[in-house]
Amino acid sequence: MKRTLLRQVWLLLLLLTAAACRQSPGGQEGSVAVVNPVDNNAQPTVVYLVRHAEKDISNPSEQDPDLTPGGLARAEALRDLLEEQEIAALYTTKYKRNRSTLQPLAEAEGLQMKVYEAHSFNSLKDTILKDHAGQTVVVVGHSNTVLPIIEEFGAKRPVPDISETQYDYLFKVTVLPDGTATVVTVNYGVASR
Repeated sequence: MKRTLLRQVWLLLLLLTAAACRQSPGGQEGSVAVVNPVDNNAQPTVVYLVRHAEKDISNPSEQDPDLTPGGLARAEALRDLLEEQEIAALYTTKYKRNRSTLQPLAEAEGLQMKVYEAHSFNSLKDTILKDHAGQTVVVVGHSNTVLPIIEEFGAKRPVPDISETQYDYLFKVTVLPDGTATVVTVNYGVASR
């Protein structure tokens, strides 16, 4: 009699265990909870950010000026500095000075420039992290947009501001697969005044 009772209890426990294993954490029978493991081999996303090179301010009424000869030289310096990088995409605003800053690099890399809205920081970040995860991209912005873009990626502002005469900053933002971001600042080309 004791053996029969033990067998029944054992069988009941076995059935309850089997039923519990078939239930997902959400309580839906037959479904399996899938946990996405962190891919330790995933590459960081690297975003190089620069302000456009020196713009021609000789005509104050010109709303969309191009670069000065010094600005064209800085655009070539940017190309030379990044020529060893495997660049996946180039992002610029619609302005001539920004497109001209990227032109030498675009020609060297054989890439078309992608236009983004100057103050759509979140949209730019989302596009880069979605379309270019694990890749390297270059973004040309403006004195009042580069630092907010860096912050949008989650890195701390590396300098308090960018003055109207400051053109030689190059910021390298590295976004790890877990979303943490760091920034490194270097100067390139001829030193700004």
